[in-house]
Amino acid sequence: MGKPMHRIILRITALVAIIIGLLALITGTRVLLGLFDPGYNTFSLLIIYNVLMGLVSLFAGYHIWKGYTVAQKISAAILTGHIIVLGLLLTQFNDIIAIQSIQVMTFRVVVWSAIFITIYKVFTLKN
Repeated sequence: MGKPMHRIILRITALVAIIIGLLALITGTRVLLGLFDPGYNTFSLLIIYNVLMGLVSLFAGYHIWKGYTVAQKISAAILTGHIIVLGLLLTQFNDIIAIQSIQVMTFRVVVWSAIFITIYKVFTLKN
């Protein structure tokens, strides 16, 4: 795989990270400010986590777009955080958390797994 293909793959991956980050940031901020009611009980700490991770996702997307190798560490941290939070939602908070929150966190784990694997492969093949 040549350099132009690496760049295209990284740019697509960066756009996915940025879109996921923007969605978390916008939706979470609207819920926290009382501008949006998702129609189910929300857990404030989870919303705050989602907003913060939305910001981190934008940061990651920028680094992925630029092809900086630190993007691997950032995406690994995001994925690890999401896996830990999903584990907590399924075990410690399963009686108070809405199924929609579990579904969204599962989606994030899947997407960030794909992002991490893609970045890892691109940087491994690049070197």
